[in-house]
Amino acid sequence: MAVRTIAAGGGNWNATATWMEGIVPVLGDTVFAAVTSGQLTVNVASACTSIDFTNYTNTLTMNATLSVGGSVTLVTAMTIAGASGLTLTAAGTLTSNGKTWPNGITAQSSVLVIHTLADNWTISGSLTLIGSGAAGVKHTFNGNTLNIAGGIVVYLAGNIGVNGTTTFVLNGTGTWSAGTNSFITNNLTINTAGTITIGTVYKRGGTLIYTAGTMNVSGQLALLVATNTLDTSGMTWNQVLFDGAGITHNLTSDLNVNILALGNSTNQTTINGSTINITNGITMQGTAGGVTTGTTKIKITGGTITSSGMTLRSPLEIAGDVTVVSGNTLTYNTGTLTYTSGKVTTTGSTLALTGPATLINMDKMTWNTVTVTAGTTLTMNKFFSGSPTKKPTIQSSTSGTAYTITFQDNFEKIAKFVKVSDCSLTSKGQLLMLTPNSDKGGNSGIRYINQSPNGIAKNAPSIVDTMTSPSFGLVTDPCFY
Repeated sequence: MAVRTIAAGGGNWNATATWMEGIVPVLGDTVFAAVTSGQLTVNVASACTSIDFTNYTNTLTMNATLSVGGSVTLVTAMTIAGASGLTLTAAGTLTSNGKTWPNGITAQSSVLVIHTLADNWTISGSLTLIGSGAAGVKHTFNGNTLNIAGGIVVYLAGNIGVNGTTTFVLNGTGTWSAGTNSFITNNLTINTAGTITIGTVYKRGGTLIYTAGTMNVSGQLALLVATNTLDTSGMTWNQVLFDGAGITHNLTSDLNVNILALGNSTNQTTINGSTINITNGITMQGTAGGVTTGTTKIKITGGTITSSGMTLRSPLEIAGDVTVVSGNTLTYNTGTLTYTSGKVTTTGSTLALTGPATLINMDKMTWNTVTVTAGTTLTMNKFFSGSPTKKPTIQSSTSGTAYTITFQDNFEKIAKFVKVSDCSLTSKGQLLMLTPNSDKGGNSGIRYINQSPNGIAKNAPSIVDTMTSPSFGLVTDPCFY
């Protein structure tokens, strides 16, 4: 590897007189700027292995792209003019010495390349990451912080991406865009007075933070494969997908999103912390066997709930006008399902409760069909209810095998316009059915009001189990002895 030194008279890159050695640099050479070196103009697309401007006090004019297959060293005293950028094609150490690179930087490789930042960098243009070949990471950026004013373009086809310990900061006006499955693992912060435009992008691990800036978000943020941590409460995403077999995603602040997408796999994904606020629907993309769980509350205030068969175990709150898509089954267990407000349309859909769960205010929304896994115990504050024109069917997953309802307090509960079978009460007699023909068989401990004879449903001549009087609360009804 030869050293090519910029001559005192300087000149164009492709002129032999520009170089003290009288030879134009090529890939394999190091370009060196001495204290006495003159101005250098990259006038044609050029290449070298490294550039060292440590002692440079003159002007580098970038009128064409310079490809560097190694290290880059800038210095504060130098001047950089022109609009063309650097292309990094191989591993190297990047040292800014506090100098802002006024243009873009492209990293391009078909194999893994490690770029080490010796100090913080600021670039006025975009960071463009290009890769090809077999799937996997093609660029690793390690160390310090890379401040990017022009945005990030990740165009690494075929599950190819960038990782490392360097934090990327979007601090200007630009875009974050990506090719299909072209992902970023590095920590990424959005902190700008400008506007960031985001299409469909992929984050596979690391932290994503929003601090400030105008956000123009049209695509989907896909969180895949590795643990992601989000702190973006000050902005609204268009659509966020949580996925990853056996992966835990963490929210350190509320996540605001138009559409929440859950799961592409048949394995468990966990979301912990804070609340996801949804304005336009939930799409449960995972197939049967897929599970989304965790401590994060999922709160939906509008749109549709679509399910392909996956199970939701996270706390779910319905607080707006929501439609459960006809023909779909919302499969739920373990967590707390709460109705707060709004009109909920469930025509043609099913609520499948496949394990223990807590259900709050189910009397305020009318389900089409509710199927409870046999042997399951549900905790409720009130029972399901319906209307004269829509009577929900509450049934066991196995006809003739009971499920159990436990109410949260000792007060009597009234239900009407429902059809119930195989329901067993923990507190016998606590649930009062107000509508004739609500008993569809196998029920235990339900009282039937305004029915004959003596408050016992037709075809149910006696209560299977008598009520046990607690030490406080309910008073024993003699008809149960």
